[in-house]
Amino acid sequence: MPRMGWKLSGSETLKVPLAKLSVRMATSMQLDDVATRRADLHEDYERAAQGLPPRAVVRREDLPAAAAATLGAIRDTLARLWQKVRWERRHFETLWRLAIDAVPLPGNSHMPLARREPCGCGQHGHGGAAAEAHAAAAPPRQHHFWDCAVAKAVVAQINAHNPGPSPTSQAQLWLVQAPPGFQQCVWDVVVMAAMAATEHGRVRLRGMTRAAAALGIQTAAAAAPEAAVAGAVEAEPDLDEIPPTQLTPPQPGVNPVELACARAVADFWSRLMQFAQLGVPQKGWDGVDATHPILAVVNGEMLCAMPQAMELEA
Repeated sequence: MPRMGWKLSGSETLKVPLAKLSVRMATSMQLDDVATRRADLHEDYERAAQGLPPRAVVRREDLPAAAAATLGAIRDTLARLWQKVRWERRHFETLWRLAIDAVPLPGNSHMPLARREPCGCGQHGHGGAAAEAHAAAAPPRQHHFWDCAVAKAVVAQINAHNPGPSPTSQAQLWLVQAPPGFQQCVWDVVVMAAMAATEHGRVRLRGMTRAAAALGIQTAAAAAPEAAVAGAVEAEPDLDEIPPTQLTPPQPGVNPVELACARAVADFWSRLMQFAQLGVPQKGWDGVDATHPILAVVNGEMLCAMPQAMELEA
């Protein structure tokens, strides 16, 4: 028994004898690897948000001092949101998952069960040399939560109310860094609503794209039964993966991308309006007045701004 124990992670000399093992030490040894992995994923997220090279290309110690100093803050940011923002936890989920690249996006190599399919916007995941080069430059997370038309539609709504001289940056959105003219407490809510709404629009677009593909298979099957049935068996969508309401194809003449953008924008404002209906939080909102963008406090009541008309790209 005196010889039984554990080596501490990262050390060949420090050991914990069984007789001296405490609950705290045992818990730490069990969770150290998880904490290290989470910290690495958070750093990947922070690098992506700021346009810094990934860890596999440039080590942290080789980054400029100013850039390296910004890494590691997202953990405290998420902890602050969890502790201080009184809101249904479903609004937190997308940001939490995104920060560790755990949103099941098509093309994520670390998610072997995620279906390999292009984005319905037509700008990511399609075949061809040009598309492959674009995919290499823009990982799935980067595309779906910043470059995609759905994400841009949500950000455009924020920019329409942004009093600052510059549009919202990716770092301000992804890292919950309030831009000039926004109180941090308001920006916290805006970011979580924006991320959740972008995911809502992405899933809607995926559903419409799959439904349209399934409808095309059925049409082709009617025209050429034998050939089409063989193709349908191979390309049949998994109808159990998303709710039936998301599999309804758009009406003829309606662009699925525009419809997904509109649904994402509507979801964004719906979440903000629901938050406003909760009333003014007791702490941290003293600096929010009647002139504050998006969420304002007027005569002790919280008011939500009105959506701006959407200007979709051709």
